[in-house]
Amino acid sequence: MMNFLTNFYYFVSKFKNKINLPGGLKLWVTFCCFSFIGYSIFNNFGQLSQQSFSRLSLLFIFSGFLVSWLSLIINAIAWKKIISWLGYNSNEIKIIPIFLSTNLLKYMPGGVWHFLERFRLLRKKMPSDKAFYCVLLEPFFMIFAALFWVPFGDFNLIVFILCFSPLFFLSNRFITPFALAIKRLKISDFRKHYSISSLNESSNLIPITSSNYPYEAVLAEIFFVALRFTGFWFCLKAFSIDHSLYFTKWLSAFSLSWMVGLIVPSAPGGVGVFEAFILFVIGDGVSEPLLISALLCYRLIVSLADLFAAIFIPKNQIRLLSTN
Repeated sequence: MMNFLTNFYYFVSKFKNKINLPGGLKLWVTFCCFSFIGYSIFNNFGQLSQQSFSRLSLLFIFSGFLVSWLSLIINAIAWKKIISWLGYNSNEIKIIPIFLSTNLLKYMPGGVWHFLERFRLLRKKMPSDKAFYCVLLEPFFMIFAALFWVPFGDFNLIVFILCFSPLFFLSNRFITPFALAIKRLKISDFRKHYSISSLNESSNLIPITSSNYPYEAVLAEIFFVALRFTGFWFCLKAFSIDHSLYFTKWLSAFSLSWMVGLIVPSAPGGVGVFEAFILFVIGDGVSEPLLISALLCYRLIVSLADLFAAIFIPKNQIRLLSTN
């Protein structure tokens, strides 16, 4: 199993390297998504400019903002659970403030700067290997959590199996080869910015001391994605298109699109990729101008939630982070 996962990751990496596009494949994917969104906005500009907000709509939007802000707290708690599962006493360092204070860096081009900053802070309190896994495993928890909700839009047995199977990678049998495959794929990104002699690419050692399945972390991430969707749902209600599709269809389309936005890291915070993909998935089932309005509104509230979560960290904890 370890050899299969390792070979798969190397195959994907080599495939991307063979596509010689200026700026890289991810940048072009992002460019295409932004172009698609731009075309959709331009094509519907007349109707978009005529949108108005009632008091009820503004209440829904504000509720979406509050839920989006709460989702960040849950996401930070999930990361704390992951770090505890990896065998580190997370009470010795302010995990949640670190997560929230670095979250804004995901909007920088490249989509890796929040990971790099978290790694820089964590490696002052733990070995580099463990800090590396604490940072790099967390987005996969989020991906698996998003996949958990995808099958609810179409109750198909094959889709259920495909979406639930990745959760087994976190079990005792598969976590070591899975984590090592991630390490061999991503270690070069960290070495571009840090001199890390203790991270040995060929090492088969992985500092996971827990023998239990990370139920708490997985459930927290699943709850996080559900809250993220709830914020989007409030935006749909603000434009009265929430009943255009079944609730589970919206949940499935959102989770799949949000996951794609997470996977394409060259898009800052998934901007453009998430919106383009959900427009593509939904198709003609919903009024395009209203859906675009809801997507733009959702992007605004989640960005503001990221900003407020980073700003309103207790000052004593900010000073603690700056001195670590």
